[in-house]
Amino acid sequence: MRIVKFIGPTPFLAVCTHCNQQFKISGTGVHTVESTTSILKGQFDAHKCESTDSGQNAPPIVRDAKEDK
Repeated sequence: MRIVKFIGPTPFLAVCTHCNQQFKISGTGVHTVESTTSILKGQFDAHKCESTDSGQNAPPIVRDAKEDK
């Protein structure tokens, strides 16, 4: 699991680094860093990781505009 977005110091969005499933904190209530981390970890632990081909998770290749095609 990797936390990818924060609201201030509080984690808000995480993803599974294996299957890219997202885990979010919902609601507008006041949350502590500890509570949101626990919520995200619980969501991560409960998910069923459906691995995709590693090539599908690879970042897109960005080519320099000057590079010949």
